[in-house]
Amino acid sequence: MNMQNSTTPETKTCPFKLAEEFQPFSNPQLEDPYSFYQRARSEEPIFYSPLFNAYVITRYDDVLTVLKDPVKFSSATSLQTVQNFTPEVIEVLRQGLPFVSLISSDGELHKRLRDPLLKEFAPERLTRMEDSIRAIGNRLVDDFVNDGHVEIMSKFAHNLALEVILNMYNVPLDRMAEIKQWANNTTALFSSALTPERQIECARTFPALQHYAASLVEERRIAPGNDFISKMLNSDLTTNELALILCEMLIAGHKTSGNLIGNALKLLLERPQLWQALRDDPSLIPATIEEVLRYDTPAPSMVRTTTQEVSVGGVTLPKDSRILLVYSSANRDETQYPDGENFNIERFKHTAANHLAFGHGMHYCTGANLARREGRIALEILSQRLPNLRLRPNQEFIHFPAMGNRGYTQLELEWDIPQKG
Repeated sequence: MNMQNSTTPETKTCPFKLAEEFQPFSNPQLEDPYSFYQRARSEEPIFYSPLFNAYVITRYDDVLTVLKDPVKFSSATSLQTVQNFTPEVIEVLRQGLPFVSLISSDGELHKRLRDPLLKEFAPERLTRMEDSIRAIGNRLVDDFVNDGHVEIMSKFAHNLALEVILNMYNVPLDRMAEIKQWANNTTALFSSALTPERQIECARTFPALQHYAASLVEERRIAPGNDFISKMLNSDLTTNELALILCEMLIAGHKTSGNLIGNALKLLLERPQLWQALRDDPSLIPATIEEVLRYDTPAPSMVRTTTQEVSVGGVTLPKDSRILLVYSSANRDETQYPDGENFNIERFKHTAANHLAFGHGMHYCTGANLARREGRIALEILSQRLPNLRLRPNQEFIHFPAMGNRGYTQLELEWDIPQKG
């Protein structure tokens, strides 16, 4: 799980002019990475980054080339961290289960881990979940609808996405706060630059989450029910494998879906005419969700490693080179999306969405359709129940400093409470 020593250009003679300029964890790039990506696509679409010890790929066609070839571009190191773990952190992580991952697996292992999930995430099963998702969303809104204001990320967006997963697992909601903290810490551990002390603090929660997931699997083996975990017992996955997949789904699923909802609200509410359009015509919401996924991608990057010397976009990459695929840059590539720097909710109204927000090929996100449903239902509920919803004035919009997730630390909203007659 920690950083491997992949091939690194000599930085003193590094020919890449953008090598040192890529600094996504600090401003101005933290809040606006897209201006830098636009420049990179034009000036140096593939460059080496010492910060990530990786070649950064920014153009749509080049990212797609890599995603289409899982043999030359391995996913085995996809969960490498932004920085090296200290020995103390590695020792803490060893207290967890023997590691296996759907995200960072290749070939037959990946297929064996993925196939049981595909059955449970089949469209007809997800359709049957919609009433439950809608009930969760409405109950969350009930808690603040009469307040006239809310911090929507913590009170709705992330809670909706997390509660949907816990409902699938049949986990009691009184564990939700603890599980949310475990998931947040694990996300920070793998995708943010942390101090050694913070690394250890976050590392301690990952084994706790793994062992809790394993206990759920063992409970279902003894007393199976009609929940997701019980159904997965019909596969040949071991307790260890299933527990780690449950952790991965919970961590990746709730953060990405929550950020999708938050990013959508920010984009729409700063353009009130678009919010009005969705209120008047909810049929616009599915295409709007696709444009949010393209324009402000909630999972903006992923790592691959070359298994041999390869050429991508005219650049030769040595064997064992670490690659950072920047989906969020590819999704604004001018050659693929004319006027791609503008947010247009009708972009995918009459055409199939071809953005890379969920990846492509054998590693295409298994939870993509669930995330789309959660985003659509969230906007349906909020646009109808809080029709004059708006951004609270004079707030500062701050993103989490993470490459694996793009979302706001908080998003303050307000609305007018109807006067009682």
